[in-house]
Amino acid sequence: MPAGPRDAVFTTLLFQPGRGVADLPLHLARLEVHAAALRLNPDMEGAVDSMAEACRERTEEGLVRLAWSKDGWTCTTRDREMLPDVDAITAPAPRWAGRINGTKHGAWSWSEEMAAKGSAMGADAVLLVHEHRIVDERRATPLLLDDDGVVWAAPDDDGGVASVTLSTLTEALAAAGLPVQRGHLNERRVARATAMVLVGTGLGVASVETIDGVPFAAPSPRLLNVCRAAYEAHMADPATWSELGGAR
Repeated sequence: MPAGPRDAVFTTLLFQPGRGVADLPLHLARLEVHAAALRLNPDMEGAVDSMAEACRERTEEGLVRLAWSKDGWTCTTRDREMLPDVDAITAPAPRWAGRINGTKHGAWSWSEEMAAKGSAMGADAVLLVHEHRIVDERRATPLLLDDDGVVWAAPDDDGGVASVTLSTLTEALAAAGLPVQRGHLNERRVARATAMVLVGTGLGVASVETIDGVPFAAPSPRLLNVCRAAYEAHMADPATWSELGGAR
């Protein structure tokens, strides 16, 4: 029987040998919020031990998927794929009942299905669309720079997952004169855009070069450059990292 959304909650973190995992408090805080929405009650004290065990023999950077279900904590690792730029397609966003939208839940097989659809079309990213607006991307958060120099991200009530990575970049974006505004990424706003950038734990920071085969009419590198500089500074900050006992 396929897993239901309320069967599990998860988050995916970045691991580096000798440094541990990035943004651990932010990931655990989000996981707890999502767990409450899913009526799950994870034993948070066991989370770090589960990650430490999974990463104990890992000697290269990778992604750590930490999940809680009725069976307790499970943790798996996989390689990370970072791309400097991507071609994107659009696809209908999966929709769930009420509070389940926007959570990282137990019925996540749709993401692999979207990845396969994108791969079959030669696309690196799949932008998720609901009611004629982009609400998320299957593994990252879209940021849009319009022709007035305003950065837009989809509002939380559009149903996308709240981004840990974006939350670490907003202060630097504002300091660079690019404060993030919340608003629908509808067709009109996308048509006026000069750039789209994806930010996320797995992808890092990537420029969207085309959407459904259409390039931006007057592309600007400003948003990408500021996001990359902010991301690199965040990754270089020792405070970003939490060591895992016993992990190399």
